[in-house]
Amino acid sequence: MTATALQASVRADSRRLGFDFCAFVPVGEASHADFFDVWIADGRAGEMAYLERNREKRRFPALLAEPGAPPFQTMIVLGVDYHQFDLPAALRDDPSRGIVASYAWGDDYHEIIRPLLYELDAAIRRQSGRTTLGKCLVDTGPVLERDWAAAAGMGFTGKNCCTIRPGAGSWLLLAVILVPEVLAAEMGRQGEGETRRGGDKKPANLQSPISNLSIPQSPSATCGRCTRCLAACPTDAFVGPYDLDPRRCIAYWTIESRGIVPPALRPHFGNRIFGCDICQEVCPYNRRLPERTPLLAGLHARHDRIAAPLLDGFRPETPYWLDQTAFSEHFARSPIKRARRAGMLRNVCIALGNWASPRAIHALQHALADQDPPPRAHAAWALGRVQATARTEQIPAVLARALDVETDARVTDEIRSALRGDE
Repeated sequence: MTATALQASVRADSRRLGFDFCAFVPVGEASHADFFDVWIADGRAGEMAYLERNREKRRFPALLAEPGAPPFQTMIVLGVDYHQFDLPAALRDDPSRGIVASYAWGDDYHEIIRPLLYELDAAIRRQSGRTTLGKCLVDTGPVLERDWAAAAGMGFTGKNCCTIRPGAGSWLLLAVILVPEVLAAEMGRQGEGETRRGGDKKPANLQSPISNLSIPQSPSATCGRCTRCLAACPTDAFVGPYDLDPRRCIAYWTIESRGIVPPALRPHFGNRIFGCDICQEVCPYNRRLPERTPLLAGLHARHDRIAAPLLDGFRPETPYWLDQTAFSEHFARSPIKRARRAGMLRNVCIALGNWASPRAIHALQHALADQDPPPRAHAAWALGRVQATARTEQIPAVLARALDVETDARVTDEIRSALRGDE
């Protein structure tokens, strides 16, 4: 089978399996590897220690091949459009509800996409006669996926650091398969980009924060002068265009971090309890996208994941914020389980503090007695926020009793701060 025929077959199979986009690029050096090294050296990874491992493999993905296996020649970049609908303002702006990033409205995309990658690689092997396995990765391996998506022509990198595909926006889940078959031309650009009159592929727009990188820009697909995403970020997580500091990012704190959220950031979280879509919601490329149903059924939104009431997880019949077994059952197939029960309870406490309603007192009392210190610390802060607006006799008494038995210094500091009425 010729490379052209195999490429066409891979496209058809990818569509059959439920992928929206398929593109190809030769395996080489990741274009932003230098910037990534500087980013790591600056401490941007925070608690994400896994990002500091396998640095050379991130730079040169060909190194991911098993010893003795044929070298990888092509990276197949696959995209899944997970946009379904815009969250109604009545739900999004209701402080009694917890907002979850839209990619988590359905089941865990890693678990959905990974077996499809294996199936696609198996189809390629049957046609090419290859006996070794390709490398299948869905946002979990040492690959700078957005670099390769742009290099393959799937989209361009926006100032919000997301891959943006005009017509589909930035609601893309990326996955890759590394294979030894040659499926892309030497210079790449074998994706689904526009073709100019002369037949040349439109150059990928690898907009770079590194000033000394010379990368071709596409005049028809860029952010232009737009800085809506940078201005809209409530925690000022963007150091500049194309330059995100996760240590100020709501998504980082609510998903990746297990620790104490800096008090100055907490009020800016609003009611976001898992991830944040703000820098995508304001993007003009994401405006007025039609409502759609994802090709992959597992991504379909579940009603109990879309802005569910914060207090639901404290009810005796559904205590998923308080009980590990209930949490594991409720979020068994959800990406939310990545944040773990204690992390989610901490996030919910922040949202309850921002709601500052007396209706949250009973739930926060439960959180104040949790077995893990971070939920207790944030419950104390939240009770202080409620007290600032409600002025009850109950809350100071609850905090004082907790202080008498608390042994964690971080929690005692939060309790004392709440009793003093510190903001």
